[in-house]
Amino acid sequence: MGSKRAVLAAAVAVALVAGAVQQVARAADEGGQYKVRAFGKVETCYALNRAVNSAKKEDDWGALYGFSLYTMGYLTGINRLASDTYDIGGRKNSKTLMVWLEKYCLDNPEHSFDAALYQLTAEIFPARTTRAPAESP
Repeated sequence: MGSKRAVLAAAVAVALVAGAVQQVARAADEGGQYKVRAFGKVETCYALNRAVNSAKKEDDWGALYGFSLYTMGYLTGINRLASDTYDIGGRKNSKTLMVWLEKYCLDNPEHSFDAALYQLTAEIFPARTTRAPAESP
């Protein structure tokens, strides 16, 4: 009797998680709109361009560090929620991903940083890793 309850409880838990993931997978409301959670300094490509210039010319890395943290959180969220994904970045390191964003934003300063992140993930998704590395003996 106890094992039947455990199986039923597990089935209910799986159904609840699957339902929650389906809701997250839509990633927008019925009108295709969603809230971008960013603080003002990490909202635009223009702001990233300014942060890069400040880091290179004035050795002031604070704003660029904010973009980096925001980006790594965004990518971690994709890793957590995207099906068949262990690491959206695949074999690319964080610096390589930030350099990609820097180039994109230089070419598209009028875009939002959210748009840049979307374009990055669309480009790197096919090369994502789908499994955790095997543990070494």
